[in-house]
Amino acid sequence: MKMAVVSAHAQTAPPVAEPAAAAAPASAVPAAPVASTPIVEPLLSPELAKGKYKDYLNVRYAADKEARAAVHMFNRKQTGGVVWLVGGGAFLGFLTSQTGTKTDANGMTTTFTISPFGYLVFAGLPVALAIGKFSRFNNGELYKMLREYDKTHKLPGYVVAKLGKSDYQ
Repeated sequence: MKMAVVSAHAQTAPPVAEPAAAAAPASAVPAAPVASTPIVEPLLSPELAKGKYKDYLNVRYAADKEARAAVHMFNRKQTGGVVWLVGGGAFLGFLTSQTGTKTDANGMTTTFTISPFGYLVFAGLPVALAIGKFSRFNNGELYKMLREYDKTHKLPGYVVAKLGKSDYQ
């Protein structure tokens, strides 16, 4: 089969040279080069982007559904970190407001206290979860992931595993 292809190419006639009169004059404006792929500016880091970094990324990847989904997922995870901090603080505030001695209508007194270890657990759990989200899904990590995505056009496994249907909308 390979020989047939080689021999078919060998039997073709050489291209015919055009006469010199048909050539374009030297003073003519050269034709614009044909753009095979659009030139995309390099990805800016979060420090160099003007305005909100997510807005910059949504404009840059307007035609790339996968990249926009990853940006949305990172934004969702960062918001989740804020929710853990605020929710944990509100719960801790509620528990703190319930401490003390209360007397009901029958004259029964009830004392509610939280040990220092209890405060540590109730404050530490939401803070630890929020810090974990902030450290894994910050803008610096998003920048690194998108820089690699620009080279390979593949999202890393940890991102693909966390993408949901809502991230693609």
